[in-house]
Amino acid sequence: MENCLASGNLQAHYVRGIQQYFHHQNINGGLLHLQIAAEGSYEKAVYLYGVIMLAKGETAIGQAILDTLGWRQSKNRADRCWRRVKRSLHGIRVTRLESYMTAYRNTRETIACHRDNIHERCDTCYYYKQLTKFVYMM
Repeated sequence: MENCLASGNLQAHYVRGIQQYFHHQNINGGLLHLQIAAEGSYEKAVYLYGVIMLAKGETAIGQAILDTLGWRQSKNRADRCWRRVKRSLHGIRVTRLESYMTAYRNTRETIACHRDNIHERCDTCYYYKQLTKFVYMM
């Protein structure tokens, strides 16, 4: 793993980011690895880092990162990433932080469309739905 990280392997950064962020509760170290993988366009890292930024209340950063997946043209790529991220996190105890719930509640208050239909996503509620899936996966 260390050799892969040293050589800039994006998948290794993604895996180490998950280990550090979720398993070892090393938020900053985990986010650093996820950010490296996301900036290198590793799709699962792009999605996960974007959603974590939304959940941490870093809305502008999270939205900008998720936008790189081109969800306005087609939601298929982001949906595929979500399924793969869920698989990556399978078996890892993911703690629901209070900041996630705060971001979720604050975002929910701003949504007037499709609030209770997770499958219907428009420009107004897309980010809220992605955050909802992440928060309730835990």
